[in-house]
Amino acid sequence: MTQLFSMLLGITLFTLSLNANEHYLLPEHQSDLMHTLKRKIARAENITIITSGLMNPSLAKSIEKGLTNGAVFHLITTDLATAAYYAKYKNTTVKVPASDRVAENFQLNIFSINGSDVCFSTLSFNTEDLTKQIGEVICTTAQEEIIFAEEIEKRFNERFEDYHR
Repeated sequence: MTQLFSMLLGITLFTLSLNANEHYLLPEHQSDLMHTLKRKIARAENITIITSGLMNPSLAKSIEKGLTNGAVFHLITTDLATAAYYAKYKNTTVKVPASDRVAENFQLNIFSINGSDVCFSTLSFNTEDLTKQIGEVICTTAQEEIIFAEEIEKRFNERFEDYHR
């Protein structure tokens, strides 16, 4: 019985070690978070961001570089300024809510790379929010969290409409 328990414990610990989890308390770990996100973008073929805002020069530069290298970028946002900024790029799709009512109460912020990494944030990815507000970002490679983020993306793709300039 103890061998079975030991084996199950070992398998569980091995499985947990396969899922990389990173936690960032903001604003204290903002620079570490930016470094991580830029590193993820640099290796990305497919970037999906769901956020209330993405006015962040550091991330914008990394995303632009990724797009130049052939990455595909999908943005779902409630901020029309963010939508307008990113809609100009090739290989980019931008979705916005059909009604202004949604924008007022939108608090969801997800950053997904290649379907293999996902970050959930309590704050938008705007520079001002990340540097001045208190929040948390959790990044993981756990498959169930990635599936959860993909399901959210699917639902918002259905409910939001393409941004037209």
